[in-house]
Order: sequence, then C-alpha cells, then structure tokens
Amino acid sequence: MTANGVMSANTPAGAAPATPAAPVPNIAMGMGRAMRAMMAFQQIKADYDTAYKGLDDLSYDELIAHPKMKEVHARGAQKALEVCRANRGIYIKAAQFVASLQGGAGDHGIPRDYVTVLQVLMDHAPHHTFEEIESVFVEDFGKPASELFKEIDKTPIAAASLAQVHRAVLHSGEEVAVKVEYPGLWEMMSSDFGVFHTMAGQMRPGGFDLKWLVEDLQVALTAELDFTHEGKNAERCKQMFAHRKDVKVPAVHWPLCSKRVLTMEYVESARVNDIEELTRMNLRSKDVACKLSSVFAEMTLCHGFVHGDPHAGNVHVRPLPGSPSEPQIVIMDHGLYHTIDDSLRRDFCELVTACILGRRGRIRELGKQFAGPLHRYFPLILSPWFIFGSKIGMAEIKAAKNGSLPPDVKLKDIGDFLVGIHEVEKDNGDNNMLGVLHSMGYTRGLLNDLKLPERNRVKAFGEFATKGTAPDGQRPGSCMSPARITLATNWRKYLELCYVSTSIDVLAVQLNLLVTLSKPKNQAAILAAMGALAAVGYWKLRCSK
Repeated sequence: MTANGVMSANTPAGAAPATPAAPVPNIAMGMGRAMRAMMAFQQIKADYDTAYKGLDDLSYDELIAHPKMKEVHARGAQKALEVCRANRGIYIKAAQFVASLQGGAGDHGIPRDYVTVLQVLMDHAPHHTFEEIESVFVEDFGKPASELFKEIDKTPIAAASLAQVHRAVLHSGEEVAVKVEYPGLWEMMSSDFGVFHTMAGQMRPGGFDLKWLVEDLQVALTAELDFTHEGKNAERCKQMFAHRKDVKVPAVHWPLCSKRVLTMEYVESARVNDIEELTRMNLRSKDVACKLSSVFAEMTLCHGFVHGDPHAGNVHVRPLPGSPSEPQIVIMDHGLYHTIDDSLRRDFCELVTACILGRRGRIRELGKQFAGPLHRYFPLILSPWFIFGSKIGMAEIKAAKNGSLPPDVKLKDIGDFLVGIHEVEKDNGDNNMLGVLHSMGYTRGLLNDLKLPERNRVKAFGEFATKGTAPDGQRPGSCMSPARITLATNWRKYLELCYVSTSIDVLAVQLNLLVTLSKPKNQAAILAAMGALAAVGYWKLRCSK
C-alpha cells in the first residue's frame, strides 16, 4: 500500500487494512441530525396515537388489519424515508436493516408499508454529483477519473448508505464497477456516533449499559469505510466458493483501489428477489431461492465466515454462463463479515442436526451454550420447524401470537442474554454469533420474497450442517468438493446425509399432521374416523370368538 492508501499491484492480499483515524466528532452536526429524526418520530407517534382512538375494543389481529392503520403506516413510512434521505449515512444503513426485517412475520413484525417504501434505499439512496466525488480520485490517486479510466459513466448505477457505484472501462477495455465513498462521510458518521455514545451513556433500559452496542456498531461501520478491507473480504469469499460454478464474486482490480475507492469486475445481474427480472431472464424463482439458501447455508455452517449485509441490493443473480436456465448467485459489497471459529461452527452444525433429528438432550446442552436461559427458544430462531426440539406449551404459543414475551421470561432475561453473548465474544474476538443470526434474518427475508417453502430451507441447513462436521478434506471449499462425499469416500457421512434428509421429510409429515389436527372441523372428522375404526375392530374381535 502506498502512502496515500492506494493499493499497489503487488500489495499482499493478506495485509491488514489500514483504516484511517476518525475525525473529531462535530456534536452540533450530530445533534442537528438527531433532532430531525426525533421530530419525525414524534410526528409518527402522534399519528398512531390519534388512529388508535376508537379502536380500543379491537383485538390485535383486527387492529393491524384495520384500513385506518394502513393509511397511518403509509404516512409513517414516507416520513421515515424523508429523514433517511436527508440524514444519509448511518440512517440509511438503519433503513436498509428495517427494509430487510420482514422475515415472514407479516404486519405482526415490520408493517409491509415500511418494508416496501424503505427498500428504495437498498441501492437507490441519495447520491452525490460526479463533480463532488471527483475530489476523492484526485486525493487518493493524484489524478482525475478521466485519466484513471478510459471511460467512466458520470451517473451512478447504484447508491447506498456509504458509497455510490459508477460503471467504467479500463484502458485495457475491460468493464468495471467503481465504488466511491461519499465525501465527508467520515466526519458525518463520527458526529452521529458522538451523539449516540452520549445518549447510550444516559439511557440504561432495565439497568443495562448498552454503550457496548454503539461501540460494536461503530467498529463494524468503521471497518466498512476502509475499502481495502472490503477487497480482501471479497477475495476470501471468492476463494471460499471457488469449487462452485453457481456462485460469482467479482474480481478486485487492486491498482485502482484505495481506502475510499474500490474497483471490481462489472457483472450484469439483477436483484435476487426481483421476480420480473427473473422472468425476463427465464429463471425460476424456486431455483434461485434454492441456490441462495444453499450458498448462505454453506457460508455459515461450513466456513464460519458470513456476509454481514446480504440484502437485495448486495445479492444478485444472473443466468449461469454456458447454462442459461440455471441461476448463478452474484455476491457483492463485502465490507462487513461475521466470523465464528471452527469449534463454535461445528457446535452450531451439531445443534442444527440435533434440531432436525429431535435429539432434545443435545439441543438443550448446545442451546445453553448459544442462548443461555433462553435456550428453549433458540431452535425456533433458526426455524419454526424446530418446534419439536423445544418444550413449548400453550402459554408460550399464545404469548408469541400476541407479540409478547413468554410468561416466564422477563426483560432482564433478554438483557442478560445479550450482555452474556457480548461478554463471550469480547473474550474471544473471533466469534460474532449475534451477527451471524442477523445475517440469517436478512437471507430469510429474501427467501420469503421468493416464496421458498421452509422445507427447502431446512433441507439446505441439514445438508451443510452434516457436511460442516466432515473431515477437513471433505468439507465444501476444501480440497474435495461437496459432491465427493460418497459411499466410497466417506460412507458414514454419506449415510448421515441420507438420514438427515429423510428425517426432514418425516418432520414435514409431522408438521402437516399437527396443522390438520389443530383445525376443529378436522378434529371432528378424525375422531369420527377413529371411532369407526374402533367399532370395526371390536366387531372383528367379536366375530373371531
């Protein structure tokens, strides 16, 4: 790396990122932006308070389905969008998170209006003019963009929370995507975090000190602001999936990279959940969803190096070159990754397998390691299909339906869980299980958009949880590909794969039966059939005497 932070052609890929020091926070700037957000929040809250008048007698389900609430959601979402566009930076980052939170919860979670309205900020956030960002090229490379590239489109093809992307052509004729950090972003985010640190020090919900939460967020976003760090993450991901032709990670062009500029191979693709584009490309949404589920299950369970921001703006798809009816997942924006060490990764694989096979003792043992006092609910965080691995009674089911905590879980338990996980991660910096769960929530939202049945998602989990505990030479991404686990290479692991897959099919039957029995009209029919069978059995017994 050169003195100005530019990556030279011979810079080693494993070199540590040199993140510049953040500027001194401008508290006045941060407070002004925070006040804008607070005023909008108060306006939205007042709108909801007014709407609730006269609806006190409605049940929760009736309330969220009421037409008046739809109008309030729409107004609130629009106000939130206006604030995020005005404040930019970390506020757009937060909006991207909200827009990816649906996760199958429907309006019981994040109202659909907020998800739909804020999705525009995934890759069409407010951007700077080319004249404004030209200074970044001059400061980092000593040359304007017109000299660095043969051609560069002055209109960005994408704009998100931290940077905008321009299409360009190298002097060699190769097309590239050039990601440029917004000028002044460091000062803006430093000012925001200065305010957040002050607020976190003054607010202690439940008696818990949440300053660590702000600190962790600041560390993660600071790492994202150094694009040399992102380039190295991209290369690691590319190497990780070198054995899979259905995954594409654009190549990095290091001579045209700096802390604030990242130049990568340009790949023509579409958002992974853009159904109209999938149809235009003659790709089936279920095929795309199965590939997506497979890729991120392998990433989590076999590698323990997990993309931290897999929203629709960062996960694309295109037809596989040479096989146009097959999808190829294109993974972009590698600024944030979450890691878990090999030991914890293997335990996570064992927990997933135990949930599928219904091994309650092992589920309880491993669940305590991951979730402490809330271990009973941890399987349900991974998949609602893992309900048979938890001792859940009607009280818990009713509480979940009403959107409240289970009766025996207090707010302090939640705080203890979060702080406990943080303390474990502080002692071992290689692990960020909360980040991994966050990433899984992002991908689950994408899979729900694509209408992938939960059975297929659990199948991917089961496959790679099993492969994730294979010997190093037979794990995906190592010297042997996943397809090499056969009766000849590892008969035990091959039979385990078959057993886990069959167990998921049995689990599907159990769940379908449970749903059928839960319907009153079906209960009557089933009881009548059982009565008829009992009468026939009794008649046969009498005739045989």
